Amino acid sequence: MVDDVIAERMFMVDGCEVFCRFFKPERDGSDFSCRYVIDWPDKAKARYVLGVDSIQALLLAMQSAHVDLLMVRKDDGASVIWLDRESLGLPLSQGLRDLDPDGYF
Repeated sequence: MVDDVIAERMFMVDGCEVFCRFFKPERDGSDFSCRYVIDWPDKAKARYVLGVDSIQALLLAMQSAHVDLLMVRKDDGASVIWLDRESLGLPLSQGLRDLDPDGYF
């Protein structure tokens, strides 16, 4: 398993720093897998996302992390912000773009 962090972003969740880290995609059979970790205040949670190539795996991991962060906002009523904005600056799939309050992604 490759533990190379290739990107990291810090969010504020209810006033606490929460880091989301994306790891270098690696080959997984005929596809690619991209791991990301969100360091929640209570514990870190890791997920793996598959794509047909490394770019798709990374983009899908970013979309998945974005949804994870938005669900904490929706389900728990948590304040989740990045750079003092509600828009988290990560990609979203077309069907979920209305969840980005500023309509950036």
